Amino acid sequence: MPVAKSMRYAHSDGFTDVCYEESGRYILTCGSDGDVRIWDGIEDDDAISHRCGDKSFAIAIKGNRYFAATDTNTIQAYTFPDGTPDGILTRFTAPANHIVLNKSGSTLVAGASDFAIKIVEVSNCSYKTCQGHEAPILSVALDPKEEFLASSSCDGTVRIWKMSDRSQIQSFTLIPKCSDASLSKTMCRMCWEPENGKILYVPVQKEIHMYERETWKKIATLTESSFTEHVSVLAMSPDGKYLAAGGSDGWICIFSVQSKKCVDKHKNEKGLSIMSLAWNPKGNMELVFCDNQGQLGQLCDISLTENKQDDEGSSKVASGVFDDEDDDFLIQATNDEDTMASDDDMTGVTPKATQPLFSDDDGDSIPDFKKADDDDASSVTSEKSEPPRPEVRIEGFKPTPLQRAFQPGSTPEHLTSRFMVWNSVGVVRQYNNDEENSIDIEFHDTSIHHAMHVMNNFNYTMADLSTEAVVLATEGDSDTSSKLTCMHFSSWDNNKEWSISMPDDEEIQCVTLGEGWLAAATEARNLRLFSVAGVQKEIFALPGPVVCMSGHQNQLIVVYHRGMGIPGEQCLGVTLLDVREWKRDIHGEPLPLSSKSTLVWAGFSAEGTPFYMDSAGIIRMLGRNTGKTWVQVANTRTHAKGKSDNYWIVGIHENPQQIRCIPCKGSRYPATLPRPAPVILPFQIPLCELNTEKSQYEELLWRTNLLSGHFDHWTRQGFEYDETIKAEALKPAQEALMKLFALSARSEREARALEVCDMMSDQHTLQLAIKYSSRMRYMQLAQKISELAVRKAEEEEAKQYAQSYEMESRSAPYASVSRAEQYEEDNVEVTQEQDVDMEEEDEKPSGPMLAFKVKEDKQEKSQNPFKNRSNPFKVSTPHPSTALTKGTQVFDSMSKKKEKPSPLFAVDTKSSKSSQKKGSQPKLFMKKKSETVKTNKNEEPAATQKPASAFDLWLEENSDRLKETQPEAEEEEFSKYAAEQFRALAKEDRQAWVKKAKSLTEKSKENSGDTEKNDNSENKKRKRDDNDTEEGVKKHRDSIESEVKKTPLSQTTNSKLANFAFKKDES
Repeated sequence: MPVAKSMRYAHSDGFTDVCYEESGRYILTCGSDGDVRIWDGIEDDDAISHRCGDKSFAIAIKGNRYFAATDTNTIQAYTFPDGTPDGILTRFTAPANHIVLNKSGSTLVAGASDFAIKIVEVSNCSYKTCQGHEAPILSVALDPKEEFLASSSCDGTVRIWKMSDRSQIQSFTLIPKCSDASLSKTMCRMCWEPENGKILYVPVQKEIHMYERETWKKIATLTESSFTEHVSVLAMSPDGKYLAAGGSDGWICIFSVQSKKCVDKHKNEKGLSIMSLAWNPKGNMELVFCDNQGQLGQLCDISLTENKQDDEGSSKVASGVFDDEDDDFLIQATNDEDTMASDDDMTGVTPKATQPLFSDDDGDSIPDFKKADDDDASSVTSEKSEPPRPEVRIEGFKPTPLQRAFQPGSTPEHLTSRFMVWNSVGVVRQYNNDEENSIDIEFHDTSIHHAMHVMNNFNYTMADLSTEAVVLATEGDSDTSSKLTCMHFSSWDNNKEWSISMPDDEEIQCVTLGEGWLAAATEARNLRLFSVAGVQKEIFALPGPVVCMSGHQNQLIVVYHRGMGIPGEQCLGVTLLDVREWKRDIHGEPLPLSSKSTLVWAGFSAEGTPFYMDSAGIIRMLGRNTGKTWVQVANTRTHAKGKSDNYWIVGIHENPQQIRCIPCKGSRYPATLPRPAPVILPFQIPLCELNTEKSQYEELLWRTNLLSGHFDHWTRQGFEYDETIKAEALKPAQEALMKLFALSARSEREARALEVCDMMSDQHTLQLAIKYSSRMRYMQLAQKISELAVRKAEEEEAKQYAQSYEMESRSAPYASVSRAEQYEEDNVEVTQEQDVDMEEEDEKPSGPMLAFKVKEDKQEKSQNPFKNRSNPFKVSTPHPSTALTKGTQVFDSMSKKKEKPSPLFAVDTKSSKSSQKKGSQPKLFMKKKSETVKTNKNEEPAATQKPASAFDLWLEENSDRLKETQPEAEEEEFSKYAAEQFRALAKEDRQAWVKKAKSLTEKSKENSGDTEKNDNSENKKRKRDDNDTEEGVKKHRDSIESEVKKTPLSQTTNSKLANFAFKKDES
């Protein structure tokens, strides 16, 4: 009986597959829990586990890659032992149930539940399909010569296929029919004779059928009475001498191929069905197996003798191990033992007790004979052989393999149908199979350009797409050089395509497009820039092997290897360039990656902010307002339903906040057909305790501020945008601040509430915080916020003044000229005003003319004695007649004298009106008034002189030191540098300068107050003088009016009144 190691838990209940690594050291298992575990021997208590999917059905390994069939209907390749996904070999429409590899590992055969069998070339993932089964495939077996293929199915048949043309040459109906592999009573795992494939072994019910190659006739049957149920799985030993068979009843039997007899057997402890078997490839007769409860077991010291029971059942004789030719070796071995025993007796060494060559089933050991070599044919060991001890391996430092260069938004090159690029502009697909090799280009917005179909005659493997052009590149080979092709579809001319070949031994590894330019990074660590029209531009060297690069407008980001990382880590560097102004925002800084991860995507958002994602699903962005540091903004793993699910990024938007990606179930890359539908994932800053209300407000605040940093970048770049868009984008941050303040106040965290107010930049928001604190009766907090508001207002004023000073200093060459011109214009205006005032004084009479004008007024008053009296006799008509009555003519004509004055007094009347309007006596002081205005204008610059700010005082004191650091700087650059140095001061230092400026301002105000007092006293004195003058004028007017009253009536008037009186008396 073989020695059975204790069963180990490997996977959850269900189907479990097992295989050995080529060296025989590691055991690989997969099961219904979706994990692949790597065991360093059966005694390993800490097996390495890798997630492949929700369920795993089959596993195979060759070299440094292993292949697993999962519930994602794919055959996925992984690196060994890291477990890193290494591409999808092929896909089915249902899960694959069994996979096998040829000896070289170049061909993989898989059978799935969609009735299909695929023969896949591992190197390029091309495949051929065998169709004919009418039910799910149970197992496949590949001929060692790779001429034939055997398959079993739930339709009850075992079929033989010819590999060359995939034609069916034989079919047997041998197993029970069923509708699904999970309902089958047998797995029907077949195997071939390993050397030449002369015999095909097929488990049929409780026995094993042997079919001859070419004729496909059954030549023998292997049976064992221990089997009570179907034989399910078969496995051939590496030397081809023994066949292991596992049954549904838990029995494992070892058959000798030569004698066709059972030489050893083992019964599972619980009688569970055996699901898989695997021999150790080192040939040490070790066998591992798994049952349907996910248990892993191992059989060691398997007996190589037959167990033959006679009719009485009283004796058991081992036979079949040695041939007749081996008798001579047995006799010689016996003689050698006798000789050794006699020699031992002579030397006084007690010989060991001779052990029987054969033993019964009572547990006595069975000798392990080895066939003699040519040099020593008599060397046969009579003692029980021990299992070989594991080799002691001294392993030193193993450098981590460098990540290969890749195109962001592309899938692996070995796929027959792949995405060359998928970005926010469109999609470029490549089809490379037996029928065609072509490229399809589609645009999300068809107004940019219509879809294009291009034949891939040059075997392009890299592509990038923008709104201006499409760039394609090929790596080249030993015969042809690497080639770059650009299709400039936005060009106005007819020749829209151009190509250029790289120098020999310089292969293109990455390409990207920007606004009006494209770049290509080569294996020689050169980065070459071209215009979209084909002009070769700058070329510069990269510090290390390129990993990927991406472009957006005038920005170019390049990721490269900057050194050797610690074990399992990649050491990447990043450079961010402005290819037009040739500025480096980031130069050779390390690119942070998650532990044991690689870079999978790098690019820009639609707003122009750099982003990247690693294989751990972490997305980070460049915080331009946080010292150009990389900040984690999302974790796609939190949105994946399974451990093997991933998200593939196609675009990022900051406003609105969206991560556009494609979900990949059980793989890292999406399938091209059917076209996958993108989904939108949210951003989330990984703050602590995100389930609390406080942390949610904080996360919203910092996420909004972080994703709104592109507005400030646009401003620095000189771009114009609507301020309402920025205000709308920052609105959630302001709301989060207010809610966070209210929450802190309600929690009686006044210090925290004050810190929140310190983050408020709007004075209106601070006033709301003060009102809220007062209403909640937190008076001390309200006082603190008031002081904070005053301080922030002063700081804002100082900042604005510094900015204005910087703006003025930038335009310094023109500022002096403009100020001089303005001063000259002001002087001209003042002079013109003075000249006009003098002319008015000359035109308007004064002195002696005053009496003349008064006489005119006196005459006018004498001529119109009834001017201010109403006419009781006037008849108001809309159209008065020209012929007036005698009685009313005098009064009506007197009322119209104002409208039509006499020509003699036309000028005088106007002069009198002006004199009545302005007065004659005040004109005497008009010259003094103009002189006063002129004096005030001259004194205005001194009175309105702007007080010195904190920046002015600081610059006055530190100008010498700054000039020493910037001796060759121009005035504009020096002013800009000084403003930056002032803003870089500590908060306390700036506050001290602000207080100093404030104190100087107050002193200047006090001095101006004293001056105002003196001016007021002078003004009061001047006012008294004016009052005296007005009193004199008033007295003069009264004397004139008295003279008018004392003047007698004219002679005409007296005569008229006398005649009227006499007529009245006569009547």
